[in-house]
Amino acid sequence: MPRPQFTFPNPTALVVGSFGDAESLASATPESLADQCDIAEVRLDLFHTEFSTQGTRLWQHLTQFPLLFTARCHSEGSPFDLDSETREELIRAALPDAAIIDIEARNADSMSELISEISSQGVPWIASYHDFGKLPPPEELAANARNAKQAGASAFKAAAQLRTMDDLTALAHFQISDQGIPLSTMGMGALAPVSRLLCAQAGSVLNYGFIGKKATAPGQWSARQLRESIRSLSPLT
Repeated sequence: MPRPQFTFPNPTALVVGSFGDAESLASATPESLADQCDIAEVRLDLFHTEFSTQGTRLWQHLTQFPLLFTARCHSEGSPFDLDSETREELIRAALPDAAIIDIEARNADSMSELISEISSQGVPWIASYHDFGKLPPPEELAANARNAKQAGASAFKAAAQLRTMDDLTALAHFQISDQGIPLSTMGMGALAPVSRLLCAQAGSVLNYGFIGKKATAPGQWSARQLRESIRSLSPLT
């Protein structure tokens, strides 16, 4: 079955619903997803055990809905320390059903062959960056955004721990800056909920919430709550 027609980046702030547990993934339908989010994220690292027995049947019931596939590495938030070969195999298995692929910015060079395969199939990919301890300085975020653009990413995603109101405003300023590539930004921690609204209002192209009962990052909204709240906002630009 061909992939759903999907334009990325989209002029509107899109909401990504991320599955945090296998039960929620198994019970979802394209109709239930459409009521909560614009894209559904399947975290292949979280479901690698289920994948070993079920393969792509894990998500085949959802292929009529746009799917984003991620095989997160341990250093950027996965609870599992999967090696790069395993993560590449997972992404290759999901590629025929993917609307978008997520690859960590730090791994873009080592996964350049995989990125070439993704691009040759016309699938956009986003370069992601996570810091669970702090908000990096703007020059570090900008350098990663430049590297993402040079690597051919369709967007640069940055998620970081926010500890102060200054961090919140600094992240929003980065979001509205011109880095030459679409940006997706969000905070983690106590200020995460408000940051996800503010960054969406400032133009973040992908905004993450969770589907089911389990968040996939600290301070996430549910996808349904996030989309309803974003739709009540007026863009800052």
